[in-house]
Amino acid sequence: MAVTRTHPALLAVLGAGLFLVAVDATVLHVALPDLVRQLRPGAAAQVWIVAIYPLTAAPLLLPFGTLGDRFGRRRVLVTGYVVFGVASLGCALAPDVPALLAARAVLGCGGAMIMPVTMSLLRELFPEQRRRRTAIAVCSGIAGAGSVFGPVLGGVLVEAWGWRATFLVNPPVILAAVVAALRWLPRTPPGRGRWDALSAVLAAGGVLGIAFAAGPSGGGFAAGAAGCVLIGLFARRQRRSPAPLLDLALFRRPGVPGAVGGVLLVMSTLVGLGLLLAQYLQVVLGLSPIAAAAQLLLVLGASAAGSVVAPALLERFGNAQVRTAGFAVAAGALAVPAAGALTSPSWLGAALVGSGFGMALALTSSTDTLLSAAPADRAGGAAAVEKTGYELGAGLGTTLFGSLAAAVYAAHLVVPPGVPEAARRLAEAGPAQAEAASHGLAAAGELVAAARTACSAGVQVSATVASGLFAAAALASLFRRRAQCVRQPHAV
Repeated sequence: MAVTRTHPALLAVLGAGLFLVAVDATVLHVALPDLVRQLRPGAAAQVWIVAIYPLTAAPLLLPFGTLGDRFGRRRVLVTGYVVFGVASLGCALAPDVPALLAARAVLGCGGAMIMPVTMSLLRELFPEQRRRRTAIAVCSGIAGAGSVFGPVLGGVLVEAWGWRATFLVNPPVILAAVVAALRWLPRTPPGRGRWDALSAVLAAGGVLGIAFAAGPSGGGFAAGAAGCVLIGLFARRQRRSPAPLLDLALFRRPGVPGAVGGVLLVMSTLVGLGLLLAQYLQVVLGLSPIAAAAQLLLVLGASAAGSVVAPALLERFGNAQVRTAGFAVAAGALAVPAAGALTSPSWLGAALVGSGFGMALALTSSTDTLLSAAPADRAGGAAAVEKTGYELGAGLGTTLFGSLAAAVYAAHLVVPPGVPEAARRLAEAGPAQAEAASHGLAAAGELVAAARTACSAGVQVSATVASGLFAAAALASLFRRRAQCVRQPHAV
């Protein structure tokens, strides 16, 4: 069904769900200190509270995305909205850490229903490429903006009402989205093919193993190896099936592997480095949650600007060149904090603007590549691949950048003489813990200064790694494009 007059209303319906799903990946970045004071989770539990949401969603994206292809996308989308709303209430009312972790996991299940079905609906509702690119840019911008806006919303709500309020904003919006979806979204006819439950289990288990291997507790080689084996069995089954759950020919199409890598890179950096910067602005620079969130609004504005100009750039230059340019811009912007310009508001602001703009270009072009590569009746699988990269990137970014920053912090922390052993161990856990450990000590000022210096080093090293990854991605994309031009000199 092509969209004509009602497309703004449809984009509002689809964008509302995407926005909330993206917000909940990062809303606890600023709210975590208040949550810790009330529920008192341990260090590992704190990381799991943030990471369990994307790491639960990632394994379920392909099964739920293809479920929409088979049984109707509107039906799966509305079900996802309901699950997400109920889980949000569970998070807000959680009395302890286990209950919060369980509710966050269910929240991830709801998000896994919403995200791929939303993006596959864009492929169905906007068959004409120019309109589809605009719709993709809008929804990609909404998703990216939600990830950045999460800390902003969290900061405002925490200062006003506490961390539980960060989840209570979801149910009213979800209720409105359900009503609007039933009113505006067309019924999608069920697919004719059989939904392969065994393939869905293999895919989910494979992604879960890989996610658990890199998760906060470090599942290690065994989990990663098991995940790879299951992914291999899944791929083998898809090649032999007359009606595969995911058409593996998708990955042989030009630009698709680079697009998947682009989504992974953008989201891991956006979420992982965003978490570190949110903590740095509060702990090292001493900003309030709202002030720190306001600083991160620069990424939000730049991301929105990138999403606005992306359709015209895609029309003029094509996906590959826009994605390469986005990688390059992000690499240059992240080189600023990598060079140590973290305390200058103007330089840090410029870095946030440049990285947000470049990542928006890379994310929009990557999404358009993936959705355009699949026919409309198989768009759920392509959208699920894109959103699996999205959620895996968010989960891996939190874990990998967090682990890197923690290791650098521990290596650079110089505890002044005379600090008791118990206070030393607490200070080694992080800069916020160092402030708590400094109370009543003669060397309190020295300990806090040392912790802030070590925290700055962790953020600087993380920014250096991120800048290097984007630079490598830009070069790889450029060389791949040139190689394709040599093989196909007359290709447009």
